[in-house]
Amino acid sequence: MKFLNLNKTNWMQIHTYLSLFFLPTAFIYVLTGALYIFEIRQNAGADLYEFKLDSAPKKGEEAKVILNTLIENNLPLPRDTTLKMTRGAPTIGNIKYSATIRKDKEGNDVVYVVNRGLYGVLMMMHKSSGTKNDILGFKLTFFDMIAVAFSISMVIFYLSGLIVTAFCRKNRKTAFIYFAAGFIITAMAIYFSL
Repeated sequence: MKFLNLNKTNWMQIHTYLSLFFLPTAFIYVLTGALYIFEIRQNAGADLYEFKLDSAPKKGEEAKVILNTLIENNLPLPRDTTLKMTRGAPTIGNIKYSATIRKDKEGNDVVYVVNRGLYGVLMMMHKSSGTKNDILGFKLTFFDMIAVAFSISMVIFYLSGLIVTAFCRKNRKTAFIYFAAGFIITAMAIYFSL
C-alpha cells in the first residue's frame, strides 16, 4: 500500500526510528504522569526551606533580600539571580533550584527555597515549566519543542502502524470493534471524571 510515496518498509523504518528517538520522552511522560495521578508532585524528595522575614521587602529590594537570606543561611546562590515574577511572587533561580518571597500559611512573608531532584525537574518539564524562549512567536522551553515533536510523532506512530498492518485486512472487523471500544470507554471515563 502506497501513502505519500512510501512503501511498508519505509513506514516500518519511520515507526521504528521515531519510536527509539522518542523513547526517553515517552518514559518521562509516562513516569511523571502516572506518579502525578498518585499525588507525587514536583517537590517530592526536594529540599525545602522557609525563612521568615521581619517585614515585606521594599519594591526593588526583593532580589537583595533573597540573596542575603540565602547567604545568611549558608545556602548556595542560584546560577541565575535575575529577579522574575512567578505567579505574582518575586523569584530567582530556575526550576531545579529557586528562592521565592511569598506568604506562608499564617500570612507571614517568607523566603521559600526549593532544591528539586531529577524527578522534580522532569515533572516540571512535563508541566511545561522552565526557562521560556521566544520561538516562532511562542514562549517555549527547549523541552517544549521536544514535547510538540513527540505529540506529532504519536500521530505518525499510529498512522505508520496502520499502514504497516495494511489496515488489518484479515481482522478488520475485530480492529474496528477494539477501536470503537477504546473510543467509548475513553469518552465514558472523561464524562464520569467531570
